[in-house]
Amino acid sequence: MTVIPLHRNAPAATAGPVDLTPEQVTTLLAPINPSRVQNLRGQSHLEAWDVRRWLNRVFGFGGWSDETLELAPVAQMEINPGRWTVVYRAQVRLTVKTTDGRVLTAYDDAAMGDSRNQPSLGDAHDQAMKTALSQALKRCAHNLGDAFGLSLYNDGSRQAVGLWSAAHPKPAEDAGAPAVPDDAPVKPEPAPVVEQQVQRGKRAESGPSEAPQQQRPRAVPEQPAGPAGPSRDYLAAAQGAESREQFDQVRAAAVAEGAPQDYLARLDAVAQQKEQAAQQARKPRKGAAKKTSARNTAPPTAGNPGADAARQQHAVALAELLAAGQALALSPSHVDDITVAETGSKAGDCTVEQLAALTADLRAAAEEAAA
Repeated sequence: MTVIPLHRNAPAATAGPVDLTPEQVTTLLAPINPSRVQNLRGQSHLEAWDVRRWLNRVFGFGGWSDETLELAPVAQMEINPGRWTVVYRAQVRLTVKTTDGRVLTAYDDAAMGDSRNQPSLGDAHDQAMKTALSQALKRCAHNLGDAFGLSLYNDGSRQAVGLWSAAHPKPAEDAGAPAVPDDAPVKPEPAPVVEQQVQRGKRAESGPSEAPQQQRPRAVPEQPAGPAGPSRDYLAAAQGAESREQFDQVRAAAVAEGAPQDYLARLDAVAQQKEQAAQQARKPRKGAAKKTSARNTAPPTAGNPGADAARQQHAVALAELLAAGQALALSPSHVDDITVAETGSKAGDCTVEQLAALTADLRAAAEEAAA
């Protein structure tokens, strides 16, 4: 009798960190190229298309995949006739593989995405969905280290925070700089064109993309220099500070990044000039009569009759607005964005009547979303 041997294909072993190639490890441990970093509303971030490009570079075409676990509308508001603001929540899973196709690991994360003041309801939904999905993917990818923006969570730093991994052999001392391509500066994805509209005496805010084009401050020489340059323009930030508290935060960030004393002195000079200008503006003009505004465009201040009761009423109205926003999973900054688009002022600067109207709109949106 002839015995025919039976061959079985052994299942592939579970993949782990040691299955990464040396080139992959070197790329993942390298500091991020500062030209890839964008800045939006004072926050450093990466573009979603750039994250996808680097996933291809590190893991290869077909070496990673993303899966949408959840995509749900959170809010839909008609902030003005024919102008829409939409908010979505997305949960995404990023899976990366070894070069031979075995699953290496997977990361889950979630994010909110909004589209504000859009003239088309369909475009508002489309843009909010894409923004939420892009933000969730980027949050998944930062688990892969500095090449995917992990160091940016360290107050926007471009300096590597991964540095080494005990799961991989130590690189040779004379290995030199990692062979990572030096790309041209990354440009943000184009923002959709939104027609200008005058609303309540204020110009309508343009709708955001995942990273809209910013009006960059003028270049100022003598920035605080580090190995990868400053993470932000502190002089411009100091000029734009609206209070002493905001200026102190800017100065503290400059100190933390190692700004030299002469640069800090220039920041202090900016603060002094702003304080002098504010004092000059507060001085009454000679012979000028005191005028009272017919419109209540600011929250109550001390010195007015019944100021304590008015301030308390304003604080209650503000708390109710923030609670209504929280019911829609909106952060205070998102609530501020909505109030600016609706009234031209941040929530803390709105009148009690404005706060009450905005609270009613958010509660109606929450009831609609729950239905």
